[in-house]
Amino acid sequence: MWRLRAEVEIAAPAERIFAILGDLAAYPEWNPFTPRVESTLRPGDPIHLHVRLRGPRLSHRVEVVSANEPPRRLCWRMQLGASWLLAAERCQELTPLGGGRTHYRNEEVFRGCLAPLVSWLFGSTLRRGFEEVALALRKRAEA
Repeated sequence: MWRLRAEVEIAAPAERIFAILGDLAAYPEWNPFTPRVESTLRPGDPIHLHVRLRGPRLSHRVEVVSANEPPRRLCWRMQLGASWLLAAERCQELTPLGGGRTHYRNEEVFRGCLAPLVSWLFGSTLRRGFEEVALALRKRAEA
C-alpha cells in the first residue's frame, strides 16, 4: 500500500469549496494538475481525468466516481486488472473548522503489487501535483 496526501486550511466554508470541486467546467481556470475533467459526478459513473504528469501534454485516465457527498467528500477509484495488481481511490474531504474555515485533504491510496512501482515512477510528480491543487483550491476559494 502507498498513500499520497496533501492538506491545507482554507478561509472559506465547506459549501463554497465543494461547489468549486463540483464545477468541472471551471477546472482549467484554477487546477494546474488536472485542468480538464468530465463527469456527471454520480457514484458509479465514469470520470475522465486529463492530468498534467510531465510537461505540457495531458495524460487521459478514466476512473469511476465512488462517492459524492456534498459538502464533505468527493472520491473516485480505478483498478488495473485484478485488484491485487493495482487499485487506487482518491478522496477529497472537507472538514469545517468553525469561523468560516475548512480543512481540505486530498488523499489517494494505492494498493496492489504495482503500487511500489507507481510510487517509484510517479511519486514525486503526484506529490507535487496534489500540493499544487491544494494551494490553487485555497487561492480560488479565498478570492
